[in-house]
Amino acid sequence: MGIPSYFSYVIKNYSNIIKNLQYFKNNNVNFNSLYMDCNSIIYDSVHMLEKTINSGEIELPKDFESFIISTVIDKIKIYIDFIKPSETLFIAFDGVAPFAKMEQQRTRRYKSWFISKNSFDNKIKKSSWNTASITPGTQFMEKLSKIINKEFKNKGKKYNVKNIIISCSDEKGEGEHKMYHYMRNNKSNENIAIYGLDADLIMLSILHLKYSNNIYVFRETPEYFKNLISLESPPNEPHFLDIEKLSHSILSEMNCKYFTKNRIVDYVFICFFLGNDFLPHFPAMNIRTHGITALLDIYRNCIGNFENKYFINPDNDKIEWNNVGTFIKQIAKGERQFLLNEYNVRNKFNNYTFKESSVEDKENILLNAPVIFRSDEKYICPQEPYWEERYYKCLFGIEPKYNNIEKICRNYFEGLEWVYNYYTGDCIDWKWKYNYCYPPLFNDLCKFLPNNNDIILEVKKETSICSYTQLCYVLPKAYHYLLPGNIQKYINENYKDFYPESYEFKWAFCRYFWEAHPVLPKIPIDEIEFYVKKIDK
Repeated sequence: MGIPSYFSYVIKNYSNIIKNLQYFKNNNVNFNSLYMDCNSIIYDSVHMLEKTINSGEIELPKDFESFIISTVIDKIKIYIDFIKPSETLFIAFDGVAPFAKMEQQRTRRYKSWFISKNSFDNKIKKSSWNTASITPGTQFMEKLSKIINKEFKNKGKKYNVKNIIISCSDEKGEGEHKMYHYMRNNKSNENIAIYGLDADLIMLSILHLKYSNNIYVFRETPEYFKNLISLESPPNEPHFLDIEKLSHSILSEMNCKYFTKNRIVDYVFICFFLGNDFLPHFPAMNIRTHGITALLDIYRNCIGNFENKYFINPDNDKIEWNNVGTFIKQIAKGERQFLLNEYNVRNKFNNYTFKESSVEDKENILLNAPVIFRSDEKYICPQEPYWEERYYKCLFGIEPKYNNIEKICRNYFEGLEWVYNYYTGDCIDWKWKYNYCYPPLFNDLCKFLPNNNDIILEVKKETSICSYTQLCYVLPKAYHYLLPGNIQKYINENYKDFYPESYEFKWAFCRYFWEAHPVLPKIPIDEIEFYVKKIDK
């Protein structure tokens, strides 16, 4: 997923970087490599099939899973034909994720379950097939892996490419990170096309320009995309983002007195404060309301206009915490005003009347719940004294004591260290995660700033969690039928209290319901991992 709304932000603000397929044909640009992050293709295939079923174009297939798999394979072949890579084809699916990502997967699946059981329209035909099956360890993913390997492994001649690499759900790691790991180990200046819907692909590609200058991220053209661009091309043809050109455009926008290419790495680090799959965004800084512009202005004034001053040391790729601290202190000075500006934007929704009569109206109310029902935000109320204490009481459920806030701040700094390492190299700790739904306040981060020589997070040699443990962690109880029978029985008998059927949501400072945080019990993952491995033997 990455930063919420970042993909559309890039399209709106850097339309000069968009190219269609015809551009490459006209300029005789051939692609050497095609990297495909394919999990999104599975979801697209399911949604496309359900859409055609509801339109009456086809009947619900008896073997829905086989139909999905054949659709996924057809889609992969279409993109191979579009790109025609000559050297390398890398087909990747998500394997077991780091714990930090599993937390996000868990919240996403609980939100999906909540929406499915509270559907407003019973007339829509939905297959009984569950997209939670698109998780490593399920029978579906095992079946998909076998068929993908059968179709593409050692078939270079068939697809006119020298080297085909397949990394399915049985190999640990998110699909995109497995692709970039390969890219780091195979540096070249060839033309690379990267397929995927995740906004993180943009950030990862920016950071990997030093391994290949010519990287193009592409995807299908969604409706909002069509409204923002004027390129003439067939409706189903993909559009490409020129990552090197994007990098130059960003550097120009940063407008630092001491301009170097190394500033682009700092830009990616700045964007961590806007949230991603592993860290929440700061309520005072929102990409939808000029959050990037505000952060870049602060960066320019306290870091970018000074020679040899960076967040990331160009010589050793280490975080310069003293400089990050200077940046955070400057944000903290204006944090309350930034937050008040956010309140002013959100208060405008008070004047909007949401209809409640039709099915579409009710779905719209759920979608917009965070800007309609704002009791937590009204309780925090930064216009009134002691709002900082109310922030922690309301959103963290803690007393705002020194030790409690220190724990949150140190966990957040760990997160910055973890995410930067994960984006630029390998996972340094498979079991680390940020433990809260919201970040600390910038003013409190100032009290616990690390120094350059501090060890924020130790590199751990632990291997990844096993796939069945991941399933136990991310699946709501209603989806436990996807677990092997013996593990399902054990979990339901011994850990049923960790899988609530009703739960609250926190959505203060979110824009849409899909950004909300379900409040769930903390699952003892190490304990479950121990017993799952024991049972699986």
